[in-house]
Amino acid sequence: MIRRCCCSLYNKYYNSPSNYYLFNSFTKHHPLRYFSQSSPDVILKKFDRLTPQQRLYLETIKKDYDEASLVRHIRHSQASERFIGKFSPLYTAYKEYCNTLESIVECHELMREPEMEEIARADIVSMEKTLQLSYNDIECEISETLLPSGDNIYLEVRMAAGGLESSVFTKDLLNMYENIATSRGFQWTVLEEDSRGDIGIGNAIVSISGPDALGLFQFEAGVHRVQRVPINDTRVHTSTAVVLVTSKPDHIDIKIDEADLDITYMRASGPGGQFVQRTNSKCRIVHKPTGIFVTNQTSRLAQDNKNECLKKLAAILLKRELDETMSSTEQTKKSQAMHGDRSDKIRTYNYKSGVITDHRYKVEVSGILDYFEDPDSFMELHRRVTSVWQLQKLSEIAEEITQSQDQSSTSSSSRRRN
Repeated sequence: MIRRCCCSLYNKYYNSPSNYYLFNSFTKHHPLRYFSQSSPDVILKKFDRLTPQQRLYLETIKKDYDEASLVRHIRHSQASERFIGKFSPLYTAYKEYCNTLESIVECHELMREPEMEEIARADIVSMEKTLQLSYNDIECEISETLLPSGDNIYLEVRMAAGGLESSVFTKDLLNMYENIATSRGFQWTVLEEDSRGDIGIGNAIVSISGPDALGLFQFEAGVHRVQRVPINDTRVHTSTAVVLVTSKPDHIDIKIDEADLDITYMRASGPGGQFVQRTNSKCRIVHKPTGIFVTNQTSRLAQDNKNECLKKLAAILLKRELDETMSSTEQTKKSQAMHGDRSDKIRTYNYKSGVITDHRYKVEVSGILDYFEDPDSFMELHRRVTSVWQLQKLSEIAEEITQSQDQSSTSSSSRRRN
């Protein structure tokens, strides 16, 4: 049912350029009631709010979700469970959206019958609202699946170019972030703060804990530029501050799959008596994905030696994981900070025009004073930035999917010729 509505009709419409011009000319000269005489393609185009990139992403997720559900019914799979757990809300929202679209198309069919026209029209008005709510849920869930998730982060704010004014701006940013975090009920803990008198801050590091804290603050990472008149001058100065955002792992859980282990038992050597030397009590485990191997023969029992080997292996893998996490964190900080120069800005706060500009995503919002005081103003910019980022990300994913499909088609054609 879903595929009939959201795949067949949608693809049929978008693969037919003539329908596009038919729709434009039709809606320009005729009111809604005449849609009852239109084809399902035209009706679908009028009410469908999804972009082609969103549609392609959602259809791919739906296909993978159905396959994961099938695998879960056949055998237990941790990968399938994780996938279903992550994408279940998005799958449900998309299913609701498709069902509503299909119901709207069916109501338009009923409008051809005079005695059902008024009832069908009222149902369509109601379903349009439901469709919009479903679309809002889809946008929200897409963002959650694409954005990195994390409830615990470190946020660091440093003064950069601009001297005293930079330290004042750094403190303004820190106060704004604290206001946003506390308004959402997040835990805000100052770990380090280098104050510059009563008006400025040289550097501050805080720990923030709360639902999806990383998703809320991740777009703040980078160089922030302010253009305003400092308190000790009459001319406009340009200063910068650097914001760093890194995820704080709750814990690093090392899980070792038995299938990844090559376990061998052999005769132990050295002291221990005839029991040790005549039984295969020594254990040697090779972790095939990494090539790491450990051995143990301290116990007379093979099972005890195996357990000790597993502990050793887990400790080694944990250290590797910690080293990789630390290296990744340092690389993230370097990429976010750049050089802190005025030209490195990701965002500009221009007090003269009262406009805040995000240069990465070409987003502007007005009301600069409210922005630093009102969390709702911050959230408005955050929503708009997230929306643009989502479209860019979906375009990249759509391109990758299209290339993969083209390669598969080329390979299939080549096999058929051979």
